[in-house]
Amino acid sequence: MAEIVAPEGAPLAIAVVSCERLEDSLAFYCDRIGFDAADTVRWRGPDFEALWGVGGGGEARAALLTAQGCAVGRILLVEFAGARRQRIQVTPNSQVFGLANLNFYVSDAAAAVSELRRDGYDFWTEATQHSLTAGVGNPIEVLFDGPDGVAINLVQLASPDPQTRIGQMRAYVERQGYTRRGFTPVVTTSHVVRSLARARAFYEQVLRMGALIDEQMSAEHVNAFLRLPQGARTHITFMQGNHMFGKIALSEPLNYAARCVDLKPRAVAPNIGYLAQGFEVAELGAALEAARHLEAELVAPPRHAVLPGLGPRRSAIVRNPGSGALQWLIQRA
Repeated sequence: MAEIVAPEGAPLAIAVVSCERLEDSLAFYCDRIGFDAADTVRWRGPDFEALWGVGGGGEARAALLTAQGCAVGRILLVEFAGARRQRIQVTPNSQVFGLANLNFYVSDAAAAVSELRRDGYDFWTEATQHSLTAGVGNPIEVLFDGPDGVAINLVQLASPDPQTRIGQMRAYVERQGYTRRGFTPVVTTSHVVRSLARARAFYEQVLRMGALIDEQMSAEHVNAFLRLPQGARTHITFMQGNHMFGKIALSEPLNYAARCVDLKPRAVAPNIGYLAQGFEVAELGAALEAARHLEAELVAPPRHAVLPGLGPRRSAIVRNPGSGALQWLIQRA
């Protein structure tokens, strides 16, 4: 069983989070999770306005966060200013279509929960062990509400068996180590979709990712853990690029879609929360052409600009055809 199923795939490079107050979000991700922050920059001008659709006069303070020097699973915190309309929170509840959470591996979930509770964070449930198929293994997970309404999922890799996917990831993390606070970069991020087939095609054909895990969830303790309706059935597919981190957990509600809030009109600047997924691609033009063939909506045409923490890059934003979520495609340096 190969550790990497898509050696040419582009993993999640950056999760873009619009924050209420930059200093508070920096304190959480740096002081609590252990990320390192690049210098805070003032982001403004025509290129910035066109990228995020904020109109004339919009600007922001932004900082790129990196864990363990890893170019995968980073976080870009953006505090928008000068907005002409009221800012609302992107994610109003746990049943949504769109970008849903950030996942970090921890060596001891119970210890992490105890420490975070002392800091005042509220957890959805107690740490829960999920029993997946024999080839996948068993993770222990717990969710809580982080800053800016972003759900944070902590995952302890309980299965040591190297013949399982969980066991492979556990061995990799043990080799790589953790941040100074005992966490990893963003290892997985949840993306809830209306059409798993269309969303998966985007990750496969535009980003060249591969499917790592494909299962259907319906266990009541899992539904309770995720705050899903009783009796909910969910199709999940984990997409992986060329790294063990930066995976995408696609999920399609099979019998409760009518209850889910569509985040497409809410997950736009300057609203507060998880706005976009960013991917560094080898050829931006080829990625955009593949996206066009999948009828992905072009939101921000390609432009060359200086990006916070990345320097001069060419980038564009499209919507994932499976959900409408923003996908930021960045030309690799």
